Amino acid sequence: MVQYFALLLILCIAGGSLETTTTPQQQNTAKLKDLCEKSILGHGFPGIPGSNGMPGMPGVPGPQGPQGREGAKGQIGDKGLQGMAGPRGDRGREGPPGKSGPRGIKGMKGEPGLVGMKGEPGIMGLNGRKGDKGEKGESVKASQASVVPQTNWKQCVWKSETGTNNGKIKDCTFNKLTSNTALKVSFQGNVRSETSGGCNRWYFKFNGNECNGPMTIDAVVYNAWPSGRAANQLHHRSFEGYCENIPQGTVRVELWVGKCPSHTLGSAHTGWNSVSRIILEEVSRPQS
Repeated sequence: MVQYFALLLILCIAGGSLETTTTPQQQNTAKLKDLCEKSILGHGFPGIPGSNGMPGMPGVPGPQGPQGREGAKGQIGDKGLQGMAGPRGDRGREGPPGKSGPRGIKGMKGEPGLVGMKGEPGIMGLNGRKGDKGEKGESVKASQASVVPQTNWKQCVWKSETGTNNGKIKDCTFNKLTSNTALKVSFQGNVRSETSGGCNRWYFKFNGNECNGPMTIDAVVYNAWPSGRAANQLHHRSFEGYCENIPQGTVRVELWVGKCPSHTLGSAHTGWNSVSRIILEEVSRPQS
């Protein structure tokens, strides 16, 4: 359309330049002039192009296209941070018992046990045959002192101290003349148990066992202080007793120190700065 008006404008300008001629073309020029006037009056010159109009409303989305083919596998990403620990699971079923382990190391030898209780008297044996008549003795006028039987006794004395808490302190051998007698034994010396709340027991053994006729011969020293700190009290002490059922012959009498039953072992000391002694004496059996 624009090209049409440009061409018409050129023809009109050219026609105007031909108006002064009287050639036969004058009639055609008048027609062209008339056409130019009518065209310009009817339509006018084209104006300046207007601005673009507002965009139209978006259309309705079209249908979804077909799914594309699967892409190539990407590279492995960096390792993520470690997550938080999950809740504790339920306890699993108990497994089968394991194999027996190797045999352990042999333990230390325990302390000697107490002497057992006295057994019941045995059945009385048959009477022996009557002995031969003895020779007639000499007649003597006995004094009051001569009726006292000769005493069989012994003492073992030493002057040394020991801090043994649990073990043997001293032994003393004795020759017992008969089996139907008792042995009187006593200890005299300085002893101590220093630990607060601790206890020590001093006792006698006869041929490796404590007395059981009728019971043990012992003494205990217990020490407890409210402050918890025990005093170092060193005192002279003595204890004694009679032991029956000891056979005739050599008897090994031993003085021991150890732990009191159901108490903590104390810090024992025996024989501080003084003489200690064990006194042994064979005596007749007690009356029934």
